Amino acid sequence: MSLPLGDHVAVPERVSGDKSVSKASTERRLLLGRLLRTARLDARLTQQQVASALDCRQGKINKIEKTYVAVSKQDLDRLIELYGIDAELAGELRELAALDRTDAPPRNRGAGPWRGFAHLIAHEPTATEILCWHSERIPGPLQSPMYMLRQHQPQAASRPEVTQLLREREARAQIFTIENPPRYRAILSESSLHRMPGGRSTELVVDLAEHLLKLTREHHQIELQILTFDAKISFVDSDFQILRFAEPEQNFAYIEYPAGSRLLERDEELLRFGEHWDLLNEAALSRADSTAFLEALAKGDRLPGVP
Repeated sequence: MSLPLGDHVAVPERVSGDKSVSKASTERRLLLGRLLRTARLDARLTQQQVASALDCRQGKINKIEKTYVAVSKQDLDRLIELYGIDAELAGELRELAALDRTDAPPRNRGAGPWRGFAHLIAHEPTATEILCWHSERIPGPLQSPMYMLRQHQPQAASRPEVTQLLREREARAQIFTIENPPRYRAILSESSLHRMPGGRSTELVVDLAEHLLKLTREHHQIELQILTFDAKISFVDSDFQILRFAEPEQNFAYIEYPAGSRLLERDEELLRFGEHWDLLNEAALSRADSTAFLEALAKGDRLPGVP
């Protein structure tokens, strides 16, 4: 069974003799931790209560959920029983854990080209503010199910694979429903609303526009703006995200490229990214005009020549 290949870049799996680590293996590990945390919360158990049941320290449960340590077969079986997890999800968890033991990045901060992505996913929920700029694609938490599945074709060819992808998408989108969610401010290029996975179609554009409108209606912390083709700006940089925290020394910027990802944490780097985001913000449509733009897309307007 193949597993999710990531938000937007299909990266080959590890091949024999190749010590590089794919984004897919990093995502599998992160998904395992998030699913275990969700199952614990659904069971209304604290990490301390779980630690008592497993006769270990609370820190171990925290590290398992944050994927800082591997979960053993024995501990996973006990967690599945303790949380009352159904057979289908239990099978997925066991497969994810088995893959993590055989094909996954080393557990140290500097390991693997996708260390930055793992850091991003782990810290999104604790940020106070997230600033996104995307020129040709839609960030993972904002993707509609149809957009996400179309992006992963033909990898998602079977029901288990589709289920796995949907679980991954739901896990990312939880940053909008957690207690004290981060302020999520996204600027999307008009191009990102037309360059659809697998080719542009009215069905997919309308579905995405409706999904974005629904998100902004339901979650007041999401602020969405569109940078149109005729925006008065001299240039736009490649995609990036800035995460800000209550403790400024934790702030970082994240960028992604076909072979991996990078974190930028120096003050001067963060200042430059912040200044460019401010320029994009000034040139983009207002939130109200951006909503009107999306409403036109949802009606099938602004789509000349689209099948």
